[in-house]
Amino acid sequence: MTNRDRGPQQPPLPKPYDFVPLPAGKPERQPPAGHHRYRPGTLSGTLEAVIVARSPVHVASGILEQIPGDRQYPLVKGHFRTGGVPAIPATSLKGCIRSIVETISRSAVQVTCADQMPRDYLPPRSVEELDVAQRIFGALGYQGLARFADAPLREGKVVTVPTPQLFRPRLKARDTYFDGPTPRGRKFYMHGKLAQGNLPLEACAVGSRFALRLDFSNLTPGELGLILIALGLGEPRLWPKLGGGKPACLGTIEVLEPRLQTLDVQDAYREFETNEHTRAFVINDAVEAAHQERMVVYAQLEQLSRILAPGTTGDRNCPDRSY
Repeated sequence: MTNRDRGPQQPPLPKPYDFVPLPAGKPERQPPAGHHRYRPGTLSGTLEAVIVARSPVHVASGILEQIPGDRQYPLVKGHFRTGGVPAIPATSLKGCIRSIVETISRSAVQVTCADQMPRDYLPPRSVEELDVAQRIFGALGYQGLARFADAPLREGKVVTVPTPQLFRPRLKARDTYFDGPTPRGRKFYMHGKLAQGNLPLEACAVGSRFALRLDFSNLTPGELGLILIALGLGEPRLWPKLGGGKPACLGTIEVLEPRLQTLDVQDAYREFETNEHTRAFVINDAVEAAHQERMVVYAQLEQLSRILAPGTTGDRNCPDRSY
């Protein structure tokens, strides 16, 4: 019997995800700051922090790895590495955080199969009319202002995690993804107890610590604050999810120990010496600026915080078969 052939003895399991609807109104579009000069009133600098795995983290390398001496799982789906060190790739971090930024702000839906998307939420045709997520992270023909680096593993170990077989989303199930003609919104997977199966994945164990680095330039304080909220550093707190196996409750992370340094641009240009002209910037000031600049849509943030609420990894069972 396959996972999809539940039979009469196997009723459907609760779905491990929920939707955050698109906000009312339409995205505010404006020209991006660009890269050709530092703009007055904007921030440039670096954010460093620690990523802690609250459930096993697996980002596929596309390679099968041999596990010497393991008779049960001699081959596993390998985890991404950089320089031989397990890591979370920059692309996974960017995709994870961008999706949250798009959800809690009025930002366009970048990729969709929906044929009835509200016109205001379709991507713009000009790089001179970008919403806030596109100005921060980029759009077709425009490089963004925030750049994640690969996050290497600093503490922890790699383990084999046997997970259930997963299937692609059933995009033709309109009742799941649509409320009549209206898309239900952006889809996010919830936290919960790890589901067991027979598909072995190489993953970084619970408690593993990674080094996060984000470089940014020409961001307004509010745009920087929007990123910090998406990382879970605002209120209400969030635990983002990334990587593979999210329906089985892999990929839950927490961001801790943030250190934010901004560049004093005027001093850097006045001085001939190459000393760094940086200063500490208060996290809460940037978060508050995001609210003051009206970039955050409170209803969407509250609904997302219920899905990605911290400390809920033991509150529900993730499905170990088709749902």
